[in-house]
Amino acid sequence: MKERVKVFTFVSGHGETVAGLPQEDHINQWLSTARGRMAHVSQSESAHLGASHHVTVCVWYIPEEHP
Repeated sequence: MKERVKVFTFVSGHGETVAGLPQEDHINQWLSTARGRMAHVSQSESAHLGASHHVTVCVWYIPEEHP
């Protein structure tokens, strides 16, 4: 099987926004350099009462084959 996954995860601190974070830059940078075809994207979020907000983004892709 040639399909691969790249996982990005972030846990915010108290009162920290989860929008406009450096993680977006990390994902966009990876997407601009990864060679292949995206197969699926998923996102999960969970809040931990009084602690943090946890966000995970998974990108499944099929790497480009080189001759």
